Order: sequence, then structure tokens, then C-alpha cells
Amino acid sequence: MMTKSACLTGVDRIEVREREIRIGENEVLVKTHLAGICGQDKNLYHGIIPPAGGLNTEMRTAFAYPFFIGHEGGGTVVAVGEKVRNFAVGDRVIAFGWIETISEYFKGKEDDLEKAPLGMAMDLASLGEPIGCAVFSGLMSRIQLGDVVAIFGMGFAGQIMAQVAKKKGAHRVIGVDVVDGKLELACKLGLDDAVNGAKEDPLQAVMALTNGRGADVVVDMAGSADSVNLCTAAVRHNGIMVFYSWITQEITVNISRWHNNSLEVINTGLVHHGIQQRTLWTPQALRPVMQGQLDIEPLITHRFPISRVAEAFEVAANDPMAIKVVIEPD
Repeated sequence: MMTKSACLTGVDRIEVREREIRIGENEVLVKTHLAGICGQDKNLYHGIIPPAGGLNTEMRTAFAYPFFIGHEGGGTVVAVGEKVRNFAVGDRVIAFGWIETISEYFKGKEDDLEKAPLGMAMDLASLGEPIGCAVFSGLMSRIQLGDVVAIFGMGFAGQIMAQVAKKKGAHRVIGVDVVDGKLELACKLGLDDAVNGAKEDPLQAVMALTNGRGADVVVDMAGSADSVNLCTAAVRHNGIMVFYSWITQEITVNISRWHNNSLEVINTGLVHHGIQQRTLWTPQALRPVMQGQLDIEPLITHRFPISRVAEAFEVAANDPMAIKVVIEPD
């Protein structure tokens, strides 16, 4: 099978390459409906590589140029290897692995895929990995009725997390970002308080909104040393810190406050908990989307054909209003 695929060729350099892909006896071939650009894809685009080049992380492969990219995506199965048992031609599937999804066709092993829920629109099913991860984070966050929640980072995941927090009964949800447009959209989707960290001190703002007490639950969805330390400072005594973002570089954290203030720290990464748990939780995480409880479509801000992949990455990396950029076959 010949396919066009997105290929990183250097720092801030990406192009479309035509290549042949063949499936092995344990692999599944998928015709792509669409693929999304993730924050980690943007890091790789900028040359920010995880420790060990990704080999000892969820990427499971050493990073080297040229590098075919993509792990968010979905589509329809068009062929299966002779030893594949859980998927058949015609199945609609969600990618859950670094399997080069920004492509007209991609392949993966059975463990790299989940079946899309019956009746789920394929635009949303193809983003089932980032949607499921964000919703799962909300479900595991222990947000309770009456809580005040502060979310640092109002990108795709942060926007979903804010909606989940409100649906779980949070009394007040505070969103922190540096882009007014993202905060304005979040407010339209139910956010209570918007804090622009580029215009005011975000810690002082959260403390003012909580009468100096701090938030009951803080969530890091910005993925930086600054955001982690802001979360550490903004949570109340005995409060909950929720980790979502994959921070690939070493950072320095005020861990003394974790101890002295008896913070509960929760790692809510769905894809890090193991394949069995992922398979169990993905349908539950996508259920509120299927039920219309969460509004995802407004978060898809840009669409590009794969022939314009360089432009797509330029927008995803540099346009402050880009929340979820998706790429479709030509």
C-alpha cells in the first residue's frame, strides 16, 4: 500500500513523503479519517525530544530524523494480518499508540487500537485518544460537589477538563491561560472565572477568588515547570494536585509544600496506566461525549489536508488560538 505520510526532517521542518507500508501477521491497516496534532507532536517538531530519545517512554521507539509522526487519529480498518483476532475489515478504530497516524493510511498492532463506540461521529472518534485522556483525568481527579477547581492551561485538554469539572458538581472552575481567546471560548462552554496569566499574577488571582484559601483541586494541563509550581502554590492545605501533562524534561518543584501541606497528588494519564486499564476506561471516558454532556466540536479550530501539513504544524505551534488542529487525507 502506497501512502502519503507526514515526516519530520529537522527542527521546525516537516514534509509529506510517499512511502509503502505493509502489514505483518499481527498488524492492522487503517484508512485515516483524520489525525490530530498533540502538544508532544509540537515538542518533537521544535526538536524537544524526551529522555532516551523516546525509547523508554510511551513512544517506544528511538527518535531520529527522518521521523514519521502522529499518535492521535482514527479511521476504518481496511486489512488485517492473519493472526489478528479482535479487529476486522470495516471496524472503525481509535489510535492509542505512536503509530504514525498523520498519514493517509497507518498501521498498528491490536494493542495500539481501540474500537470506536457505535454511533460516535468519526471526527470525534478519531480524537478519541485526547478526548478520552482528558475526560479520564476529570473522572479520576476526585472533584466533588461544591469544590473550587483551578485549571492551568486552557488548550484542548484543559477545555474538556473544565467542562467535566462543572458536570461533576464543582461550585467554581477557574481557568488560567495567557490567551484571551481561549479563555473566552472556555467561558462560553461553562468556565466560571478566567485568569490571563500574562496580564495579572495568576497565583494572586486564584487566591483572591478563593479568599486566600487556595483551590480544593488544581490541575496542571500546561505542562511546564512554571505551571507545576503554580499548581503547588495555588492548592489549599490538604488539597488535591492533578497531573495531566507529559513533561519530558527535568524540572525543580517545591516538593516541601507537598509534604508540609499534606497534598494529595494524582497522576491521571490514561495511556500510562496500561493497556488493560485503557481498554476498560476508554468507553467510560467517551460515554459523556456520546451522551452530549460535553461540547467538543468548538475545540477543533483548524483543519488541513495532509498536503498542507507544514502549514498545519506552523499554525499548531505558533497560532495562539489553535486549540486542536486536525489533518485529513487529501
